Amino acid sequence: MSMQMPHITDPLESPRAAQIEELLQQIRKSHVAPRITLDGQKMGLPNEVNEAILDLLSRFGDGHGVIVASIDSLLTNSKAAELLGISRTYMDRLIDEGRIPAQYRCTRRRVKLSDVIEYMESSDRKRAEKLDAIAQLSERTGQYDNDAF
Repeated sequence: MSMQMPHITDPLESPRAAQIEELLQQIRKSHVAPRITLDGQKMGLPNEVNEAILDLLSRFGDGHGVIVASIDSLLTNSKAAELLGISRTYMDRLIDEGRIPAQYRCTRRRVKLSDVIEYMESSDRKRAEKLDAIAQLSERTGQYDNDAF
């Protein structure tokens, strides 16, 4: 089985996104699992596949770009850095420090999409914990007065 690269799709134009959102609302109202037609034959899909397709449609309908990939897809350092919103140089440092594991393909390093996602989620969790700690400290010391901005 060959390794497929992730498929990256930019956000759709507003009229197309609105059409997809309208279709998605009709599907949700019907409470019937969507079916696909292949070569004229209708077929049902497993619930997990239906949920993934509905999630994909929802993201397009909300005007987001989408990445479709297998969890074990390998990314170049540049693509991984782009996904994380960091520079390739910083991505290289994360790999060198062992914070994101890498595999070698010939002379090039590749990282698993799942490892990039795990790093992103871990970073988000740590950032949220630090912000909570700062807010608690500010509240305890009287520097935070709960005013709405």
